[in-house]
Order: sequence, then C-alpha cells, then structure tokens
Amino acid sequence: MRQLADAAEEAHGRPDPASALVDFLRTALAAALARPGLIDVLITGSDETESLSRAKGELVAAVSGLLGLVHPVPALTGENLLKLLCGLVHAVGEHPVERRAAAADAYLALLRGGLAPGGA
Repeated sequence: MRQLADAAEEAHGRPDPASALVDFLRTALAAALARPGLIDVLITGSDETESLSRAKGELVAAVSGLLGLVHPVPALTGENLLKLLCGLVHAVGEHPVERRAAAADAYLALLRGGLAPGGA
C-alpha cells in the first residue's frame, strides 16, 4: 500500500499528468497482478488495522491529487479510480499470461481516453 502511495506521489510531479496517471495505474496493475491479495485489501472497508486504514487514506489522497491535475469529465474520485483498478486487474487477469501485457496496454489506453477532459 505504501509503495503504491509513493508511486502516486512521485507521478504527481511529472509534466504530463495524464501520462503520469496512466503510468501509476500500470505500476499499480502490475503490483496487483503480482500480489492477488492486494485488490482485496484495496476494496475491503472493514477489519483493517489503523496503519492499513491510514495507508489506504494516503493512497486515495495521492490518487485524488493526480486526478485533480487531469480534470476528467465527469469528475472521478481517487477511491473510485482505485475500484476501477480492481476491475482492470480482473480483466487483465482473465487473459493468458503471455497476452496480459498487451491487454493491460489496451485497457489503459481506453482508460486514458476516458480520463481526458471531456473524454477526448
């Protein structure tokens, strides 16, 4: 969780916010595919330790900061984008291992188009 928050904060300083956001999502997607339990941690709202709850809050805040630079229309919260990430993990995970990188690229390209102001 901390590594994802750090990756989102690092992406915040890049000159192209949309590319930075997609690169963050690519990093988060790879992390979640490598650690299947990570998605469960992201979407679970109960039975958390205080430190995990704080780390999730920091991650949501960092992702929300990135979204604030991109200005997607309609607006999207960091929490909702992380839930969308969970769907991406599922979608990419349904592909054979040898096709997952191409599937991730395709899904992230679609997502980037949808995150552009006005969806363009």
